[in-house]
Amino acid sequence: MLLTANWREWYRFRHLQACFESGTKFEDYVSEILSIYHDDFLNPAPSGSLGDGGCDGLAESGTIFYACYGKRPGRDAERELARKIESDFARGFAEWDTFHTWRFVTNAPVGPLAVRSFTALQQTHGVYSARPLTLRIFKSDDLWTLVVGTFSFSELNSLFPGAPGVENIELADLLPLLDTLGNSDHDLDIDSPIAPVPSNKMDFNDLPEASRIEFNAGRLLARRINRWYEESSDPDLYDKHGKRFKALYQEALLVTQVPAEILERLYVSVAGPNFRMDGRRANAAFAVVSYFFDGCHIFEDPTLIPDSA
Repeated sequence: MLLTANWREWYRFRHLQACFESGTKFEDYVSEILSIYHDDFLNPAPSGSLGDGGCDGLAESGTIFYACYGKRPGRDAERELARKIESDFARGFAEWDTFHTWRFVTNAPVGPLAVRSFTALQQTHGVYSARPLTLRIFKSDDLWTLVVGTFSFSELNSLFPGAPGVENIELADLLPLLDTLGNSDHDLDIDSPIAPVPSNKMDFNDLPEASRIEFNAGRLLARRINRWYEESSDPDLYDKHGKRFKALYQEALLVTQVPAEILERLYVSVAGPNFRMDGRRANAAFAVVSYFFDGCHIFEDPTLIPDSA
């Protein structure tokens, strides 16, 4: 499925929602995302009197140690967080000798007491100590930037199914083409001449300079669009799309006569709202719309207008 261009914002919002959870709900979420992020992530189950050794996860062959704490309601939350940092580190340090990186993951506010406890541990285990360690606190934004925000769409969708997709059902079978155009920077026809266009079509339709720049960028993908249609199992697909574009153009003309505004409506029909927030999606939209512009399915062809010379 092709997503709307602000799909990352949607997923980040869902991530922040998960990070508002308290206690074990937040801790379970962290365990889930770390199991995706690290292919060897292990969260030891508590075992009798041994407990879990203060460990909420090991990764990278045991060299990275995670301790996790979901905020709990209470008037002394700051002192509790400071104690948790100290106690989790002490237990992990005593019972696990393989890690060189210790990460404390929390959604609780990290105030001055917690910062003092944490920096004291950093200084104790600095580069000149008997056991030098890298200690870091991961907050909700860090989890997004360093972990969840690096996930592929399929990984994000496994966490939060149901991201919004393109809404224009008339062009639904164009989605695979936009995916193809938007997912790779390779095969751009940089050295190829731009596809021939009636010499005065852009002038005749009064396209603004910004739209011409967008079209010229999109035309670099024309050869790939040609190949996509040639490989389609439906030999009439190009003609069907051409008719749909012509109908959408005629509908847009009923709303506005401004060329840039007409183009914007066509872009949104192809790539969904907010498409400009994703650079690759935007260029894919420019490519497809310019392709049908050059094929004379949208806007007026001056060669077919009497006395237009």
